[in-house]
Amino acid sequence: MGPRLSHGSWLWVFMSLLGAADCTYHCLSSSSDTQPFLSLTQTQTWRVESDGGRLKPLYNFAKLFLDSVQPNPFPEDIISTALKTEQLDIPQLVRYEAGYIVCLLLAVLYLLVMPVAGGVLAWRSFHSRKVEVNNTQSSSLASLYHQDIGVAACLVLVTILLLTGVILAFTVNSRVSENMHPGLYHVETSARIIEDSLTSITQKIKVIMEQYSIPKAEISKEMNDADDIIGATIISSFNTDVDEYLIDLSVSIEDAIGTFENLQLYQMTRTNLQANHTTLQNGIQGLQSRVESLGKCPTCDVPNPSNLTTVANYYLIPSVDDKLNDMPPASSLAGLIEQGNLTFHAIPQKCSEQVAPTIAALMSVLNESQEELLNTSHRFPSLESLIEAVSDCKTTVRRFADPVDYYDFVRWAVSLTLCMVMLVIVVLMVVALSLGLPVFFYPTIYSTYQDARLEHTAIGLYRAAVVASFVFSWLFILLVFIVLFFGGNAHTLGCRSWTHGQLFGFLDQQNNIFSSLNNISQSFNTSQSPNTSQSPNISQETNSETQQIQPSTSAIYHGCKSGQSLFHSMHMEQHFDLEDFLNASKYLDGFNETAQNMSVNLDGLKLLPDNGRQGLLSFKQCGIDSINYHEQLLLLSTPVVKTDLGVFANELDKKAEVPANGEIKEELKKEAETTRYLNTIVKLQQTNAAKMSQIVSALKTISTVYKANVDKTLESLTQTELALHNQLPYIVGNVSQCIMEKGEQSLLRYLDWVRHAILYKVLDCHWLAVSLDNVYTAVCLNVVDPLNAFWLCLGWCCAFLVPGVIFSIYTARRLKPEPTFISKDTFILPEKKTENMKCHTEKAASNNYMSLEEVHEMSMVSEYIKSKTCED
Repeated sequence: MGPRLSHGSWLWVFMSLLGAADCTYHCLSSSSDTQPFLSLTQTQTWRVESDGGRLKPLYNFAKLFLDSVQPNPFPEDIISTALKTEQLDIPQLVRYEAGYIVCLLLAVLYLLVMPVAGGVLAWRSFHSRKVEVNNTQSSSLASLYHQDIGVAACLVLVTILLLTGVILAFTVNSRVSENMHPGLYHVETSARIIEDSLTSITQKIKVIMEQYSIPKAEISKEMNDADDIIGATIISSFNTDVDEYLIDLSVSIEDAIGTFENLQLYQMTRTNLQANHTTLQNGIQGLQSRVESLGKCPTCDVPNPSNLTTVANYYLIPSVDDKLNDMPPASSLAGLIEQGNLTFHAIPQKCSEQVAPTIAALMSVLNESQEELLNTSHRFPSLESLIEAVSDCKTTVRRFADPVDYYDFVRWAVSLTLCMVMLVIVVLMVVALSLGLPVFFYPTIYSTYQDARLEHTAIGLYRAAVVASFVFSWLFILLVFIVLFFGGNAHTLGCRSWTHGQLFGFLDQQNNIFSSLNNISQSFNTSQSPNTSQSPNISQETNSETQQIQPSTSAIYHGCKSGQSLFHSMHMEQHFDLEDFLNASKYLDGFNETAQNMSVNLDGLKLLPDNGRQGLLSFKQCGIDSINYHEQLLLLSTPVVKTDLGVFANELDKKAEVPANGEIKEELKKEAETTRYLNTIVKLQQTNAAKMSQIVSALKTISTVYKANVDKTLESLTQTELALHNQLPYIVGNVSQCIMEKGEQSLLRYLDWVRHAILYKVLDCHWLAVSLDNVYTAVCLNVVDPLNAFWLCLGWCCAFLVPGVIFSIYTARRLKPEPTFISKDTFILPEKKTENMKCHTEKAASNNYMSLEEVHEMSMVSEYIKSKTCED
């Protein structure tokens, strides 16, 4: 086999078939301005919306608290050890979780202090001594009133805060439950999108390489049509000249044919005119003699026939037999136009036969270039390790999705139950406040109720709320700590490390994520420099550069988010030289020499055969310009007879009716008929004379231009054939150059499309940033944030339970039933009245507040008791 052509050798045909910018002639190319490359489908992604809304301040407060609890950076060592299933460093883990240990101690302290403090307060509430009424209580009524109002106001505020905390706890607990399943779905979907998108990169690269078939098909078509293009260019370039020549030829042929036909008609019409002239002349002479004989009758009145004579002598028309003999034969002129047209339009076929060998050689080079392009594309960096890592994540999410969903349901049920208990406590406080609070402002508001039932109810509700707080506080604080531990670690390990970029740094340390890139790079370097033993320094430098190249997940994420291609954000240019791969000069070398072999030779091409040329020359020498057309036209314009025979025939009919002509009446009528017959011959002569006049006029017209038309035709033929032979090499070279430049544009358009498609279609990683943002939104914003807000709200309630219990006990202690109203007009027996008054006095002493009327009544009762005591 001969030496293989260079990579770009096929593109010479491409350029030679698609045109040059400086084209004098139009290249009849079927290629369009825009090639219909395949539109690559990009990954469709949608953003998961955060449902924080008005709860974002609560979420932010929880984040601030968690940042203060666990301000430590991302524990890369601990996570790496845990992933490797090795034994954890407990002291290191304890140091990292020190904030949560402090929270645990606080929770334990809460568990111990809350029951103890509550028990002490309850014991003091139920076993305190009763306060006896004395005269000094009246002076401290005002100070107790303001103190109790302040306590009641604090209790109202604490109850409102507890109610708000419970409502928020219910809300965020419901948010966690609602978002858990969709969050897991979004995580799995995002992982699947990332895996499918990364997997499709190789397939899309293959599809892009397959799109090379489009410019290849164009190049092949243009190469196969090169002969037709050259021939069509020749035709389009000389079509006007050839058409003008054929028009001139058709004019000359029309003149020749018209001359030949007119000469034939001339001879026929001349013969008819001369024959009819003899008949007409004899008939008129006989008519004249007979009419003159009838006029010899003395009594007869006959018209004068002296004017019945012929005028035009058609025997003076010359013969043109010699001109007809000099005319070229019709066979030499027939089909000359069609023959010239066919000869001219047969040029593309001759071009096809002469260009075919060059096209076959260029087609072979084109196939070799395509194979080389495909082999180079196989060296594109592989993302197999990254795909495997994402696939493992997706599998893990899918495996743990159902257990996580189940445990979240359990958490939701437990949380809902404890929130319901907290809500019951708050409701008890609210109802107790609603019943007992009016007493502080209007002490007599319940005086009409017997046995102070509403006050007893309020006290009972306070005590029930306090007891429920004591009983369930340990469950509350335990749930708070559990949720705080898991939600807080989820925030600090995942969400916060994501936003601070620490998680990206941890992923960068996992060498297996981008290991396939390095493998491809090493294999590529090995293939480029197989004799590494001969150049160890170069190989060491290459390996050091390869080791320095390590893609950064943070740079990839932020690059994709800003619209940067994955090719640049992953530094693939260090592994694959895209510019060299898409360098058009690689596919343009070595074609000029082959292109110069394309040539077309049209020697022997004749638009007018020799017999046609000789026929035109014979027609030019026929001598029709020697005929005296002026005398003939004057002769043909002369009247046939002097007298109108129709008028003379009518005159004969009138004379036959005259009585004086009775004897010759029949003769006159007979002569009138004869005259009419002769008149028909006159009309025929007039028609033939007019026809002859037209023929002579046509010959006269042709005779003035036929020699010039023949000379113009032969001159046009000579110039067209000479220009065709002289300009043919320039036309072939110019069309080839024009086609070559169009081919180069088509290849550059394809390579530009390949570059754009690889960088901004195949390696467009906007979907990666959106998918990772969706994971963050679905997990952190929609699940972890509400989960942390839940323990914050529940811890809020636990914190405010302490003042709520204190204020409830104090209020219940101060809220005692008032004494029954005693009228001063009521009659009580002395021995009974004293006991009753003592009971009322004790009740009044135990009451917090009394009206002035009640104080006055108590004073009267006390004076009455003292007076009775003195009498006894």
